[in-house]
Amino acid sequence: MVALNRGPFVAAQPPLELLDAVRGQLLDVRPATAFAAGHAHGALNVPLEGGSVGTKAGFVLDHDEPVAIHASSAEDAREAARRLYAVGLLDVAGYVLELETPERIEPVGIDELESLLEQDAVEVIDVREKDERDEGFIPGSRHIPYRLVRAYHEELDNGRPVVTICSSGARAGVAASVLVAEGVDARPVLDGGVDDWQRRGHQLTSFRRCGSG
Repeated sequence: MVALNRGPFVAAQPPLELLDAVRGQLLDVRPATAFAAGHAHGALNVPLEGGSVGTKAGFVLDHDEPVAIHASSAEDAREAARRLYAVGLLDVAGYVLELETPERIEPVGIDELESLLEQDAVEVIDVREKDERDEGFIPGSRHIPYRLVRAYHEELDNGRPVVTICSSGARAGVAASVLVAEGVDARPVLDGGVDDWQRRGHQLTSFRRCGSG
């Protein structure tokens, strides 16, 4: 048994390759603020610093295409690849560190969101899960969980700006990156969420189940 187990681990992944150019879809794992300040065209942003990176990436990536990772360091790229492998995303082409990042996203603060809603200038997309939204949501907002926004991109690409919001900003950033990659004019609330909106004195609408007091 010892002799048999000395061979290579068949499930081990090969060393991650530093790419000269992006191959396949581009997953940017840098912080959301860095992504907003500049990113490559078509990149999706699932920051390594956030929780459940592999799970989130698994929801928004096309599993039929290889993944190229854009990271701040080789160490970050290897960690991101490890998390992708853990959820079954095995077709990782490699990583890039130096890349042209001409595109920008301007995050929305709660102050600006108040002003935009007063002017009826945006459509707010609540990208939390249903059980979270049922506890309270911004009146007039639309519910599309972050993992499903790509399916609605054509409907949302109607010339009306979109603001994505969640509980803390993490999923809002992911959702906005997906929509922007699909050509939608989307901006995320990165530093805050629905609870912060309520703390500013705004009323939330909640879903009342039948039989609740």
